[in-house]
Amino acid sequence: MMQKDVQPTASGKLDEFRLRDELRALRTQIPDTPALNPIVNLAFDLSRRLEAGDISFAELKALAVRLMDRAGVQRARHLRERVGFVDRGTTYKEFADFVESAAAAADFETFKARWERARTGIVLTAHPTFGLSDALSKRIVEIAVADEVDPNTRIGVPHRPDDNIDLAYEHGRAQNAIQNLRNAYVELLDSFFSAAVHRFGDKAYTLHPKLATFACWVGYDLDGRTDIDWRKSFILRLKEKRASLGDIRERFLALKSELPADGEAQRLSRQVTGKLDLTLAAVDEQIEALGKVMTTDAPLAEAANIITRQDGYNITTVEPIVSVLRALIDVLPEGKGKRGVAVIAGLMEATGLGTAHIHVRINAVQLNNAFRAFVHEPWTRDLSESQALARIVGMIETARRESVNFESLDLETATAIRQFALIAQIHKHVDRETPIRFLIAETESPATVLIAIFFATLFGVDHITDVSPLFETPLGLETGARVVERLLEEKAYVNYVRRRRRMALQTGFSDAGRFVGQIAATLAIERLHHGLADAIAGADLKGIETLIFSTHGESMGRGAHPGEMRTRLNYLFSEESRRRFARHAIPIKHETSFQGGDGYLFFANRRLTTRALATVVMDGEIPAEGEDPFYEDTDLRLDFIARLRTYQEHLFAHPGYRAVLGAFGANILFKTGSRPVKRQMDATGAVDRSAVSRMRAIPNNAILQQFGYVANVVAGLGAAVGSERERFIELARNSQRMRPLLEMIARGKQLSSLNAMGANAVVFDPGFWAWRASWGREPNLDPAFRSLASLLLSDDRNGEINSLVHHLRLDAVELHTMLEEIGLEGGKIPDDTRLELDLLQAIRLALIMRVFILAAQMPRFSARGDVSHRQLFEMALMLDVPDVVAVMREAFPRRAKEAGDQTQYTEPATYRPHGIDDYGRVETEILTPMEEAYELIREIGTGISHHFGAFG
Repeated sequence: MMQKDVQPTASGKLDEFRLRDELRALRTQIPDTPALNPIVNLAFDLSRRLEAGDISFAELKALAVRLMDRAGVQRARHLRERVGFVDRGTTYKEFADFVESAAAAADFETFKARWERARTGIVLTAHPTFGLSDALSKRIVEIAVADEVDPNTRIGVPHRPDDNIDLAYEHGRAQNAIQNLRNAYVELLDSFFSAAVHRFGDKAYTLHPKLATFACWVGYDLDGRTDIDWRKSFILRLKEKRASLGDIRERFLALKSELPADGEAQRLSRQVTGKLDLTLAAVDEQIEALGKVMTTDAPLAEAANIITRQDGYNITTVEPIVSVLRALIDVLPEGKGKRGVAVIAGLMEATGLGTAHIHVRINAVQLNNAFRAFVHEPWTRDLSESQALARIVGMIETARRESVNFESLDLETATAIRQFALIAQIHKHVDRETPIRFLIAETESPATVLIAIFFATLFGVDHITDVSPLFETPLGLETGARVVERLLEEKAYVNYVRRRRRMALQTGFSDAGRFVGQIAATLAIERLHHGLADAIAGADLKGIETLIFSTHGESMGRGAHPGEMRTRLNYLFSEESRRRFARHAIPIKHETSFQGGDGYLFFANRRLTTRALATVVMDGEIPAEGEDPFYEDTDLRLDFIARLRTYQEHLFAHPGYRAVLGAFGANILFKTGSRPVKRQMDATGAVDRSAVSRMRAIPNNAILQQFGYVANVVAGLGAAVGSERERFIELARNSQRMRPLLEMIARGKQLSSLNAMGANAVVFDPGFWAWRASWGREPNLDPAFRSLASLLLSDDRNGEINSLVHHLRLDAVELHTMLEEIGLEGGKIPDDTRLELDLLQAIRLALIMRVFILAAQMPRFSARGDVSHRQLFEMALMLDVPDVVAVMREAFPRRAKEAGDQTQYTEPATYRPHGIDDYGRVETEILTPMEEAYELIREIGTGISHHFGAFG
């Protein structure tokens, strides 16, 4: 992508380029003034000028917006680079050459075997990462696909998420991405048939190609949430069915001009549209009926009877339509029309009666507890015992099929069991062919997997349900291969896998990165892959596909490599891992996740989507044999992994690490998803910053980004190398596998700043506020400074965070030295982009100072709702601004004159209540400015996330 050569222009007294240079100049003074923190210096100067009225809040906001716009443009450019998009022609040529090469090198049967089994897949997940509004996402993608871009381009929309993000919103965003994937799949399928027909003639139309799969768990993921009942999931599945049938109908009608207007082709064409119209009418009736139950007091039985009615119009398999499409292909002459019908049939066969496949997800604890309640026997207390496993296997082998209806589904209270009943109803009344993935988060025991197979068998859906354990915890990563080995010792499991012709497994980079550090997690998962290959090779499963789903977020801290798409895919599932499965002749399929608003950017534009999907499809090839010293030096590799993991585990236990995560908690972030966010206070209003171990990976990583140092990615390399420095450097220079890992560390370090982490702690330093009061330069604010200093004397956040900064600085010295020796840029000398990120940190810090100063000026009041003035002050220092403002407005209500009260009073009065004006000043001088500052603080957080390319 070309970039215009644009010279920076001045922007008044707050010129971002001059301030950027000021930061650069301050950095040069650090060697002679070790305690100097350029970000603190600049933030203090901005704060003093803001409070003195030398600069206005509007001017400071305008400066921040310009910087955020520039960061958004850079994010868009990086998105284009990561996808690998050049132009549409380049995408089509590369994919066509790929298919033509495969066709030229194979006979028809070999080609058929290669392309009738999908080797790769995309899964759209939706944890709370919708940090970009729909309008902002579209603007970034618009910039990404533009051929020329001015780095100073104005974005024109706020840098924040949409308001009121709920499940329907997330599902809508996911379906928009899926529609682009369907469009891209059609384009690639057209290219595929063109190449195949060129090589094999009309015989190519007998193929049933599966280029790749795409799936979604939005609306079906119940891990960690209870707000999605079965009705929501079922009606979403009906709506997806309706959307897919409508999509097929529209594509077919658009093609009709290419088809003969009479004869057999015309008769078959009418059959296609007729069947689609009847099916659409049936689904519309089902959606309307269930919708009435959900929005009125209409009885469930009425909707259930409509959904289950056997009238011949509702189809539960694509066969009635695909069979007519294939008959039409046979009578059509070669040309665009014939190929177009083949493409439509191929899309329908690939996606079934839905826009995409679906994944349901629950937690292992939910499943185990549901089983204990179902069996209600003492032996279920310890499901790890051999006796328990034997009993579960016996239950699978003797299970008597149970049938369910919508009443039994509605009455079921156990979430895990209800999910199997839901699958049964989807199978019977929506789509009986398309497989459904059943994901089990935090799996650590073979019993959990067998329990899932028991329930699938009990409800008669074991033939369509892929039970997939997710290995993501430290124990799960260590024992995952053994869990699979143990499962393969059970005939009931082996028989289940043989019936499915697939063994589904999942590895979690995201939470694993929170537990053991991202690089250590990646290497642990690779070891798990190798162990799985060996375990499966030892079982009698010839020809059975192993499906590995690599699930992760979009940030480095959650497992997404910042490089181009090919690197990202190989980082998750290394070439060596792929080779090991190939050596054992194990068919492999690799799926990867794209999460929330950040991940959906890859599929927010048809051109980007086609490029991304083409890359995923081409990633299905088995790499050629090769040698890598990383795997030959086993002792060095294992010692490196162990020491890196140990460093990260100690890091996560550091009081300063907990202080960073708990300093402001999630209050510094926008709400970016429908999942409820736990409050950070107990019932008495006391601030709780201690329970960070319960924090999920998304806020964990988002807060690290906001504090400026992604420690779970960049920290620990020096400690991991230990005394083997020279040996490791040599290995790093020559290992293809080590390169992307080190590039990820280097990129994380380029964006990370210990100055930023230390700067964000300075507001908790009582000495900072006491110093600010002692010089008397801001006399009108001295009482506020003294109040802050007094309150923070017993606060440990500043000291603990700075202790962490010193700990990480020692590690960073070693890291920079090693990266330089390896030949990677680690950002030791920040470039303009990093300095602009530091400048955003400084602006936000000045705004946080404003919130603190305003909080110190809040008038005292009697305790309200168990919240005292001191507790409210402490809440403000955690940036819990909405709650603080709500309590203050209740305590100091501002009386607005009623519009209709225009009558003049004839009785005179010399006294006017003073509180009227005082309360008005509380609103205009404290609460409104506090809210404005807080909103901009969070919006700057979005600007910071632009630099990292993802939220959390």
